[in-house]
Amino acid sequence: MSSEQRNPIDIALEIWPDLRDGNNLQDLSHLDILLGSLGIPTAYGSSEGISTTFGGFTESASPTVTLPTGETTTSLEEAKLLCHIVVTRTLMSAGLDVDRRVQEAMGQAYANTWCVKGDYKTTPLVLSASLWLIALDSQSHSDTPLPIDWSASIYENSLIWDTEYRLFSHYDIKERALDWVVHVSHENERHQGCSRWNIIEPLLRIEDERADLAVTNFLNQLEEDTENISARYIIERSRIAKLT
Repeated sequence: MSSEQRNPIDIALEIWPDLRDGNNLQDLSHLDILLGSLGIPTAYGSSEGISTTFGGFTESASPTVTLPTGETTTSLEEAKLLCHIVVTRTLMSAGLDVDRRVQEAMGQAYANTWCVKGDYKTTPLVLSASLWLIALDSQSHSDTPLPIDWSASIYENSLIWDTEYRLFSHYDIKERALDWVVHVSHENERHQGCSRWNIIEPLLRIEDERADLAVTNFLNQLEEDTENISARYIIERSRIAKLT
């Protein structure tokens, strides 16, 4: 199967380890394919007027995602938002964070995770993936406003978003995320559906005492039930454990 026919999420997950570890990509066309998934019909929120999210699937593909650590999405909405974040993460890690499309994609990721009012509406698996965007964001300490396009009608839902407050900075997002990780680091039940290792790895790249505290708490948690997890997923979790 040619790269053009593959799911963008599969390409993103395939090239991520090299980018994560600071290696150069051999085939830059993969990045063009990921950029080309912006606003496709299967992208998160595309049917509700959001045009700056990346899609993870071709229209004929099964819309589920399994991460290298073994977690699998349980709903279409979760899968689409996770795909958008994973593709955005990959492009940021490749050095494309100066591109306006990638910057706006990061803004949309935050709008649908950390910018909601009240309790977070998405899953721990999605929230943990978005921690990578904070870890990769060179402006995470900045009070510069994020480029979030609030024009889609979905953002007028006052049950989910504060329609009177639209200004969020890079620093605001980091603060909300770190408060969340400290909270969930105390009990396994607070991050159900997401292994602690998926949360720990991006935290290791965030310089903040709360990130350090959360990592310590996670390492002191009892291991999640891994009875039915494949060996390859255990190996990936072991890789992360060796980083701590």
